[in-house]
Amino acid sequence: MDKKKILQIILLSIMIGIICIVGGIKLHDWYIWHAPAYNSTEKQVLLSSKIDKLTDEQKNAFWEYAHAVAHSEFKVDDENVANEDIEDESLLVEKSNKKHKYDISYVCKVKTSDTTIKCSSKFTLETHSSLKDDEFKYSNFTSNFYDKLQEYYYSEIEKSISDLSDTLSEYYSD
Repeated sequence: MDKKKILQIILLSIMIGIICIVGGIKLHDWYIWHAPAYNSTEKQVLLSSKIDKLTDEQKNAFWEYAHAVAHSEFKVDDENVANEDIEDESLLVEKSNKKHKYDISYVCKVKTSDTTIKCSSKFTLETHSSLKDDEFKYSNFTSNFYDKLQEYYYSEIEKSISDLSDTLSEYYSD
């Protein structure tokens, strides 16, 4: 074989090697970030306290989605609760029986200026086929956050009334 043929074989081998490496990286990236059971219409639990069928990247993406929804939905004094005031507790991710949709149950602690409230929320999440994408939609949001916040404020009002009553009783008994 002449030198020209050897050089062509070497260059072709290098090009094939580069293509394989780039393709492998792309395939790995797709695997760790793809939305699990994306086109499935079969209901199944993907993440719970006992089941974990997600990669670390998928798990982190679902936690971030849940946290972002809580941040956008929870308001105190007409202001969104700050991200750093939401502490994650637990997450349940279930593939719904609709394509591209997931049913999420999220429990967190929310710090307000007065107290910390443990609350739960549920919503349906619609994602793209890659969880690496930050864009998502959600619907059917429900939460007990405002009920818990209202309970706290009512208990504070009751304490204040009781304290005022005690103070007035002491004042008038003297």
